[in-house]
Amino acid sequence: MNPKIERLVYIGIIVVLAGVLLGMGKKALELEKKVPVTIDELYDMLGNPKLNVQIIDVRPYEIDEDEEDEAEEIDYYTGAHIPGAIPYPDCDDSKTPEDALSQINPYLPTIIVSREGDPEIFKKCAQKFPFARNLAGGMVAWDEEGLPEEEGEYEPPSAGGGGGCL
Repeated sequence: MNPKIERLVYIGIIVVLAGVLLGMGKKALELEKKVPVTIDELYDMLGNPKLNVQIIDVRPYEIDEDEEDEAEEIDYYTGAHIPGAIPYPDCDDSKTPEDALSQINPYLPTIIVSREGDPEIFKKCAQKFPFARNLAGGMVAWDEEGLPEEEGEYEPPSAGGGGGCL
């Protein structure tokens, strides 16, 4: 066979295989988005320093004074949140603290945390984060398991290295 034709055949095969591989990767990503991450899986992820995952908390940042009597601390970010979580109420930039906006990276693997794992808010947020997964049971499930929580205002991480958040 002519060497030029042989090269074209090999290049054609490589292009076809690359297309198949990209298609399979896209399908795997779509399937992964449909399967919520469990509380145990997230806890293991956070304990692994080799994994870089961001936690986006979509609950209200603070509770209104009118609702203060009826609200539980897991109803809003400043009441209780997963260590290292970034507040992003309703995935709306206008409701998010300025310090938090600069920390959000849409291209990192992302876990979306709502009060109870609401699929509607996850669907809205998943449009902004290509590698997003929903936390099954949300903050309610995290709290019921008795896993570590922080409370108070959002503080961006300090510059420099350090240990894990758990």
